[in-house]
Amino acid sequence: MIRSAAALLLISVWLLRSGSPFFCFVESNSQPTMNFLQKICCLAAPVVLLSACSTDEPHFNYPEPEPTDRIWHPMLFFNYWEGEQLKTAISSTLLTQWTRFKAVADDKVRRNPPAYKDDEGEQLWQRDVGNTISTLAVAGYLTGDTDYFEAAERWALAACDYPTWGMDGTSDGSEYGLPYGHQLLGLAMLYDYGQNFLDEATLTTLRQTMISRVERQYAAYKEYEKAYIQNHTWINTCGMLAAALVLRNDTPKAQEWIDYTQEILDKTSRLLSPDGASQEGPGYWQYGMEFLMMAFDLSHDVGNDFYKNSTWWENTAAYGRFMTLPADHCTTESSLVDWADSPRYSWYGPEHLYRRLAGLNHHALTQYAADQARRYDVSSSWLNLIWYDDSVSSVLLPTTPTFRHFENMGLVASRTDWSGDESLLVFRSGAPLGRFAEQQPEGSYVSGDMGHIHPDANHFIIYANGEYILRNNGYVKRVTKYHNTLLVNGLGQWGEVRTWFTPWPLTPSRDAKIVEAVSEAGVDRITGDASACYLDDAGVERFVRKLIWIKEQNVVIVCDDVELAASGRIELRFFPEHALSAVSGAAVAGATTARNSIRMENLTPAVSAMSLGEEFIEERSSSAGEKRPMVTISAEAASLHQVTAFSWAALPAVAPVVTYDAASATVTVDGRTYAL
Repeated sequence: MIRSAAALLLISVWLLRSGSPFFCFVESNSQPTMNFLQKICCLAAPVVLLSACSTDEPHFNYPEPEPTDRIWHPMLFFNYWEGEQLKTAISSTLLTQWTRFKAVADDKVRRNPPAYKDDEGEQLWQRDVGNTISTLAVAGYLTGDTDYFEAAERWALAACDYPTWGMDGTSDGSEYGLPYGHQLLGLAMLYDYGQNFLDEATLTTLRQTMISRVERQYAAYKEYEKAYIQNHTWINTCGMLAAALVLRNDTPKAQEWIDYTQEILDKTSRLLSPDGASQEGPGYWQYGMEFLMMAFDLSHDVGNDFYKNSTWWENTAAYGRFMTLPADHCTTESSLVDWADSPRYSWYGPEHLYRRLAGLNHHALTQYAADQARRYDVSSSWLNLIWYDDSVSSVLLPTTPTFRHFENMGLVASRTDWSGDESLLVFRSGAPLGRFAEQQPEGSYVSGDMGHIHPDANHFIIYANGEYILRNNGYVKRVTKYHNTLLVNGLGQWGEVRTWFTPWPLTPSRDAKIVEAVSEAGVDRITGDASACYLDDAGVERFVRKLIWIKEQNVVIVCDDVELAASGRIELRFFPEHALSAVSGAAVAGATTARNSIRMENLTPAVSAMSLGEEFIEERSSSAGEKRPMVTISAEAASLHQVTAFSWAALPAVAPVVTYDAASATVTVDGRTYAL
């Protein structure tokens, strides 16, 4: 029709200009009549053309620009135009991500929100309520399907009716807590995306609830001692910011709340560990990172780019990758090294986290990590739709480093390769919050930043052939005795005085440190000095541990150098994943598991004794727990120079035997000799 109209216009002009016989019925001397016809053609032709364009071509009613003093919905994570692009992309470039996400959203449509439970504590069950609202709001906006919005409304109104969103509070009765972050984010997203789908009564309820709950949280946070590098702060700040942004049309207080979140996020952005590692462990790294990146992204809307303030963002994807189990053995139930307060499974993602970091840094290896995570990440977050940048390739190069020293946090992670079935070793010996924290002005950090740290200097784990050889005991009470490290007279390191890491403020002179971390010719050498970490009554003057990992032999040699102020009980503790039994004499223990032949040998039996037993591991918040296998090497002495060997082999092979020559300080494995 456009072409026809254009042709009609051209023909009309030609006829008028050429004096065509079409106008023969007009007398040649009737110039006024001809002028009249020319005017009619000039006026009518454009009308015909525009009419043709509008009847035959798709027509879209784009929104009129809003006044500059009002916000334009949607505005959280994408604007109107970006939203239209997303609607197209979910059937093309984002089809894979959309298909997986839609399955999650469809499952949530069929569920109902839980009834309010008047329980004490954090009421963490409410986190799923907020997460569900977010998921359904995104699905509804991108499809226009009212089923999603009806379900989101059902969950949101339930959340609005809950009298509390967690029982954490301040002295004046103000509330805060993790559910606030989740609930406020969910309600804000539904309010933002549902403007044309929800009735005015629902929008009013959402608006009033957000205003009243942000006021509560804001009052609490103004009094509360904020921990700027801890997940609680990031999660709650993100929720507060999202709600404040969408409420800018509705309350003059919104700008005050926005300014407050920007102050918090600016401080956070400058206090993050430069090496990308997290003192809270990989589980809380996932949880906190999701909300921190959302908060940073939302801050772009008010003109702030906090990503540029720290090298954390360049390095933190490597932390996630190195604290992830070999790819072939990652499952929904087991994918992480459960360091610090971390489970063995992924709490959040991690696919979408790697997607954002890949796009942020234009990093192909991080995109590859996201692709690997997709195999076991069943959560399939809506953030995969927002954060996936298909311009970043996905590549694992043969030269990808297998050894990483996170120098600030005092953490070394190493593996044999990135084949997916590799062996893995992780060692920790560093300042509780990292050395960078000690260089900042007093008051930059608070004891709340220590909430998930364990007193575990010189602790390490080994993972091989799909299972742990030596384990971490995970999210349990924070005491030294539950780690693969030293006790003296039953006493451990600073920080185990109570559940919260103490004492505070920290004393740098008490820090552990890594004094050697090298990987050469297939042998890793890692040395940690934890001499200053122990409680004064333990009388520890020196505790230096050196690991030598001979990768091609599947052997780790542990050299422990302990000196005390006076003779006492020196006890080196090791927690194998599977119980070991005596093999030959009192110096060798081993096990045959479903995957491995494992051997542990005391190479210096003349100065120490090895015993096999169990330790009752208490849960974090109760006296409940379970017994787990433990091996101790001990001595009653003022000093101990101990050498211990761990070796393994995938079945049906047998773990190699290690011999030790004290005079030359060497070990021999399968005829090859290695210096210690």
